[in-house]
Amino acid sequence: MDAGQLTERMLDRERAANVRKHWVRLVTACNSRCLFCLDTDTPRNVYLLENDVRKELERGRRELDADKVILSGGEGSIHPKFLDFVRYAREIGYNRVQTVTNGYMFAKRDFFLKAVEAGLGEITFSLHGHTPALHDRLTGVQGAYHRLMKGMVRAVRDGRVIVNVDVCINKQNVEYIDRIVALCLSVGVNEFDLLHVIPQGAAFENRDELFYDPVAHLPRLQKVFRLNRHPNVVVWTNRFPVEFLEGLEDLIQDPHKMLDEVNGRRFQVRRYLDEGTPLECRQQERCRHCFIEPFCTTADRVIERQHQAGWDVWWIGAVAGPADVPAASSLPFGCRTIGVEVDDLADLESLGVPPDAGVYVRPHRVSRAVDRARVPNRLLLALREPEQLGVILDGAPLPAGVEVEIELNQRTAPWLLAQRERVRACLDVVSLRQPSYELLKDAVANDVRDPKSFFAALALPIRTSGLTACLAPGTRLIEAPKVLERRLFDPATGRLAIHELARSHVVHGYLAKSLRCRECAVTARCEGAHINFLRDQGFARLEPLRGGAWTEDATAQLLALHPTPPPRVRDGQPLQPVAPSLPGFAPPQAAPIEPLIELARKQREERARARGEAAQRHQISAPG
Repeated sequence: MDAGQLTERMLDRERAANVRKHWVRLVTACNSRCLFCLDTDTPRNVYLLENDVRKELERGRRELDADKVILSGGEGSIHPKFLDFVRYAREIGYNRVQTVTNGYMFAKRDFFLKAVEAGLGEITFSLHGHTPALHDRLTGVQGAYHRLMKGMVRAVRDGRVIVNVDVCINKQNVEYIDRIVALCLSVGVNEFDLLHVIPQGAAFENRDELFYDPVAHLPRLQKVFRLNRHPNVVVWTNRFPVEFLEGLEDLIQDPHKMLDEVNGRRFQVRRYLDEGTPLECRQQERCRHCFIEPFCTTADRVIERQHQAGWDVWWIGAVAGPADVPAASSLPFGCRTIGVEVDDLADLESLGVPPDAGVYVRPHRVSRAVDRARVPNRLLLALREPEQLGVILDGAPLPAGVEVEIELNQRTAPWLLAQRERVRACLDVVSLRQPSYELLKDAVANDVRDPKSFFAALALPIRTSGLTACLAPGTRLIEAPKVLERRLFDPATGRLAIHELARSHVVHGYLAKSLRCRECAVTARCEGAHINFLRDQGFARLEPLRGGAWTEDATAQLLALHPTPPPRVRDGQPLQPVAPSLPGFAPPQAAPIEPLIELARKQREERARARGEAAQRHQISAPG
């Protein structure tokens, strides 16, 4: 498979991974006792009420426009209304209904047939060993292996449903992962979701038995991962640390998985934002191994900048007229600049931006320069097309108070090289910014191939942001303006919106480094490259700085930018105070109670009441 074919396959996987989907928990009860169960921190043995499940299914269609629903647990198939939920999900418009299962119920022929007839379209069987001894030991139930294999083989032979397998890779089965996959291939299963054990629930309690060093097992893991290159095999990694996937970047999990992870913890995140109550899993020993730690770090940094009034730009996006432009006095959390998107740069003249506010503007086109008599504000022009640069950087000096931020992309890079002397003449007012993209397809379409070679050819000390030092040699490393987007806040409450916060992390904060970066002189102050840049161009682009003039220069620059390394949750960053509301909105209220916890409480009370009534009846009926 050549590079072009690999890229096309990666884009196909991105499209598949981004089918709108909704996870709906039916129970927390389970008929397995897995050593690595993630749900032991949640109330156990709760069966969600039929009406609540139906409402959650409806919410997925109404609010998320989800095309696919995954019925989960615990073990979702043991809910007495499981078949009804499958049928209802199809009735309200889900294109596919999936469940993840230990296979016990599907070993029963009648149950399997009824589930398929109700509309179940995909079954993911959780297989964790290639032998009964290993699988049963990990799941805690004797006979589990034989029941799962019976159900899985039945589903494959039936042929009406998609069948795949997930495996929780851990210390006990990692040396047999190739045999587990070979077993599945032998019975006709060719799609695998390989999950890295994470520090939640029982998995953390049993960490000495389960946690392993991926480096020690990389040859075997990579042997299995490479099966994805076979045209008839599909391998997905799930929560697998990306630094171990160098050379296999096509297997880096789609970053949007983070949205699902955060959504599953949305009530805990809401309590942190509104009450300052940390996530129950926030322990440094756990955070070092946790897939969502980068999101938690992003959330903390957003809140910290709110409290410190450390934001620069209040980004409101597209505007229709002066009514959409806020007064400078109403800008939140330290912002002194209004960020807008306009069709033509000249449209700024009719917006009436208050003169005491700066303007950060991204125009779609530039027909001419702005009339400074009509727009006397400090201006930062964010330009991304050669035509725009040609109009603004026409050889004449820029007016006082005007700076240009050039987006580095496949269109502007050739212009910059061709107009090198023109750029040299305005280095004091021009900077380059490497953008990050939510989708891989946009990184493929826009990112400069091999930025290091580009900067070597440019050979100018231009101010640059958004790139690691190894990718921008010879430049002046700066931080881009800290842009706070209005969409991060719920328009009804003025509170941080969890989904938008998670999405912002995917777009801007999802960074990674190579294992080799541990040898780099500036590793403590470098957080890596954006995940979609790495998925596209590979970790090989990151070359550790080990000595020489640029190493010394970059080290001095980064020390000046970050006298201390940027704090992270995994390093023990302290909790943040409650996130403030936008100005003009009420302060945070008590966060809603998670329905699952409330239901568990009611069910406990109901059982206690039933036991009390039974005891009273026994007492009354007992002989005098």
